Amino acid sequence: MTERSNTTAKLPGTAKLAGGITGRGFVKGDPRINRKGRPKTFDALRSLAQTIAHEAARDSDGGVVVVDGHAVTVAENVLRQWAASDNAVLQMRFFEVAFGKIPQGVEISGANVRIDVQTLTDEELLEIVEGGPGR
Repeated sequence: MTERSNTTAKLPGTAKLAGGITGRGFVKGDPRINRKGRPKTFDALRSLAQTIAHEAARDSDGGVVVVDGHAVTVAENVLRQWAASDNAVLQMRFFEVAFGKIPQGVEISGANVRIDVQTLTDEELLEIVEGGPGR
């Protein structure tokens, strides 16, 4: 069975061409090289979403939505829909946007120990972290 490769084998007696085997690839100092790589964040998408969020909301007929005498933005319209929704998840998201993320309970358990961290005092937490009398 012969080995197959998807790379071009070097032929004996051939000189290495600048820019790879075809001569059209990247060479040292080529300005087309993306040295920073693919962006790690969605900055452009976030910027577009924020632009859309600040636009005036439109109803199904294409007219601008007006509440209490002012034009409603897309973001305000979404928040109003979340606040009035029967869906508890959307209502929770509304409150998280309005007042911040709701703290989640943390439970630490061991062999025969269950501790509700929210009921502990600062001193008790320090003892646990430092491995004090409770250990």
